Amino acid sequence: MKYEYREVKCPRCSHVFMWNKNGRESHVVTMHRIKENGKYVEEANCPKCEMKMLVLDKIYEGIDINDERIEHIGVRGI
Repeated sequence: MKYEYREVKCPRCSHVFMWNKNGRESHVVTMHRIKENGKYVEEANCPKCEMKMLVLDKIYEGIDINDERIEHIGVRGI
C-alpha cells in the first residue's frame, strides 16, 4: 500500500495534523461527493477535537461533513 500524507487544518479547533489518504480507520466507508462536479471526497477525523470532516484535494482546511455543497451517497464495506 502506498502512503500518501498531507497537512489538514481542522475547521473547528484549527489543529493542523498529518492525514494519511490511504489509512482508513474503519472497514465501513461513507461515500461523499461534491454536488457541483461529482468528485468524491475523503473523510478524516481531527485527532485533537475528534471532529469528522471532509478533505478536498489541494484545499488546506477540512470542511464540515454536513456542508451543503456535499452529498452523501451511501455506505460501503471494505
